[in-house]
Amino acid sequence: MNIMRKLDLSIYYWLVDKVPSIVNVVDGFPNTELNLPTVSIVNLDVEGVPFEFGAVDLNNHFWRIDVFAENKAQRDELAALLFDELELHIPVYDYDEGFPPSVSPSQLGILVVSKRNTKPIHVFKDLVEKFYWRSSVTFFSYYEPS
Repeated sequence: MNIMRKLDLSIYYWLVDKVPSIVNVVDGFPNTELNLPTVSIVNLDVEGVPFEFGAVDLNNHFWRIDVFAENKAQRDELAALLFDELELHIPVYDYDEGFPPSVSPSQLGILVVSKRNTKPIHVFKDLVEKFYWRSSVTFFSYYEPS
């Protein structure tokens, strides 16, 4: 499995561990009917940044976690929780060994998080069938192997 997919899955399983059990976690932007509350993770951009002399690049990833909630309080609570937890960075695991909960894969390294941001996204009642409260948590990261 490609390391970029392992990064994506590591954030997905990190989210599963961090949010309360009543919250649905989705890998990618939800394209079905939303069961609230839901959080999703999307890898937006990857930029190669020169790291040292030679041909070595450090990949800088840009991520977005979308929060879909039943009310303002729930939205704000989930967004604040995730924003705070991102300060501790995200462990990266080797999912070639298997997936939780049946397997506890080996840790390969961490995603070092920077430039965290959270903001509410206004949803217009006239444009959606089911009204919900939404927020976006964005951040940059780079992978640091163990």
